Amino acid sequence: MSIIVTADDLGLSAGVTRGVLEAHRRGVVRSASLLVTYPDAQEAAALALGEPDLEVGLHLDLVGGHPASDPTSVPSLCDEDGRFYPLPVFARRVFTGRVRAAELAAELRAQSARARSWGIPALAWDSHRHVHLMPPVARVVGHVARDLGVRWLRRARPPRVRPQLKTASLHAASLVSDLAFRGIRGPAWYVDLTSHRPHLDAAGVALLAAYGGVGELSAHPGYVDDDLRSRDALVRERTGDLALLTDPLLRTAFGHDRVVWRVR
Repeated sequence: MSIIVTADDLGLSAGVTRGVLEAHRRGVVRSASLLVTYPDAQEAAALALGEPDLEVGLHLDLVGGHPASDPTSVPSLCDEDGRFYPLPVFARRVFTGRVRAAELAAELRAQSARARSWGIPALAWDSHRHVHLMPPVARVVGHVARDLGVRWLRRARPPRVRPQLKTASLHAASLVSDLAFRGIRGPAWYVDLTSHRPHLDAAGVALLAAYGGVGELSAHPGYVDDDLRSRDALVRERTGDLALLTDPLLRTAFGHDRVVWRVR
């Protein structure tokens, strides 16, 4: 059996980047997803490229930082300060037709180009707050991803559907998005360790590897700093994720050969 362990939000802040790299060096992380829309991102990319055996993909952002495009060229994505709208506002704009597909495609291309300019191949894609799974967004993501030769797109199908609203919603969105992502590989199942309820300890995470197919676990390891507090609502959970991903029991259970890259 094979499993993918991905640390999201590389480049969100210096403390988050430090936690992601530690989760790789001391833990079970072999993949990381880079945000290119924050001031710390370029340094994070350079540090990640220095890590042996760490695959780095692109964490598409449409709801957090500043666009990689000139904000005046993507006005349907940005507020008057040239910053992406927060998730609730972005979602309303998407589902009421106020986000222009051409601007969305241009921004996706700009983020991928920025990552490549820093030495990151950007062949594996997922997204901040799972926005790539919103069906209107997924149609654009799938088209651009195929055009750019992307080889992995995250879906968020749980190994079994749980009654939580978020899990069920992501499962439904993943099923719809499969049509848009056809021809591009993704996980057979997916678990976000940060938001999973009840919270899993190392033994519980190890048992997930018993599910069939290539599954993906994601988490958000990091150290808390002032930049993180000002940029993201997910704060206190990050040190817990770091402790989980570096737990010796989990390292023993997974070993090295079982944890694989998304793009091989």
